[in-house]
Amino acid sequence: MTSDGTEQATGIVGGDQDKTREETQPPESSPHPGIPMEGTVPSEGADPAEGTVPAEDARPEEGTIPAESAAAVGAGASRAGSSGSGLGVLGGIAVVSSGLGLSSLIGNPLSDMLRARQEIVGQIEAGTGGGDQIEAFYGAPWHTTALVNGIIALVAVVIGAVVLFAHARRADKQPWVTAVAVGGVVLGLLGVLLAGGMYLDLFAAQPELPAAPQLGAGG
Repeated sequence: MTSDGTEQATGIVGGDQDKTREETQPPESSPHPGIPMEGTVPSEGADPAEGTVPAEDARPEEGTIPAESAAAVGAGASRAGSSGSGLGVLGGIAVVSSGLGLSSLIGNPLSDMLRARQEIVGQIEAGTGGGDQIEAFYGAPWHTTALVNGIIALVAVVIGAVVLFAHARRADKQPWVTAVAVGGVVLGLLGVLLAGGMYLDLFAAQPELPAAPQLGAGG
């Protein structure tokens, strides 16, 4: 009887020890570190597995531009394009001013055409016996050329001054635009002075016919 009781007690103690080992045995580890086993839920305080990136810290793919940055780049490119086109327009107008100032000094087709027309008018007046022949053949064509060149020179000065004023108010100033506009203003001023001297006969006096000799009285 004593042996039976001892065997029963030993079986009870052995069963308790097996149960204790089962409760304290850790769960099987996952074959892939960093990936939780199927059916397991990570605890709230657990750190993310090594090599994983949280969704909030995920970076965009290489070569992609965020929408806000793309919009900013597009707006900047649009402003740069409009600024460049405006600067090009000012540069072109400055070139026109320089061209007009130069043509007022060396001559232009318009003044030549009006001068030739005035000469024809003078020939017609001289053929009919009316008016001063010197004024008709020389004075009128000369003054017409001076007047046309003076007007062209004045236009060159005005255009060049407007370009300089508009260009000075811009943030993206270009030295070549200023230089061309200044050249147009200077050439225009020289053209105005030259045309004024021609019109007022300051450089050369208008020729005059010599007085006819008087025939002696008597005979």
